[in-house]
Amino acid sequence: MEITQFQLDALREIGNIGSGHAATALSTLLQRRIDMSVPEVWAVPFERVSPIIGQLDSPQVTIYVKVEGTAPGKAVFFFPVESAEIVVQALFGTNEPMDLFTDEMAQSALKEVGNILVSSFLIALSQFSGIPLQPSVPAIAVDMIGASLDAIFLEEGILDDTVLFIDTQLSGIPKIEGQFIFLPDDGSLKKLLGAMGL
Repeated sequence: MEITQFQLDALREIGNIGSGHAATALSTLLQRRIDMSVPEVWAVPFERVSPIIGQLDSPQVTIYVKVEGTAPGKAVFFFPVESAEIVVQALFGTNEPMDLFTDEMAQSALKEVGNILVSSFLIALSQFSGIPLQPSVPAIAVDMIGASLDAIFLEEGILDDTVLFIDTQLSGIPKIEGQFIFLPDDGSLKKLLGAMGL
């Protein structure tokens, strides 16, 4: 579906509110002030997902939840392994290097962080639309981003032809960047925008 500039501006505001929720929750978790900004929001055709993400053979930490409710879909937050390691070190209060590919404790911590980030954006979408969105228990993958996305795309359900991208930047610990993407099921994005009066 075609997204107007007015709709995109509204989605950017929702992204900003979601990032505010996430920053508050992460500040409590890390016991330090965390700020989170949303520099970019895109609504792009499904086939343009890969070019925007970039190098599909680069390792990323991917947090995935299945979104259930009246406007179901798939929600994903992913960030580079280097950024994820900084987050885990801040959580554990250490500067020691960690192997995120094998360290189950580090992966569990990242799953919790990812759950906070994904849920914060979903809560903002729900608040604006009035449509309840229930996230599943999060799953984590530390792998090439292309492989992780292929596994998500191949799950059951027919996806919409438009994907919502929200770029994020965290400050308060060394600069962390990540991306939130919402892959709505067929018709879900239209329902959400319609419920918002957009």
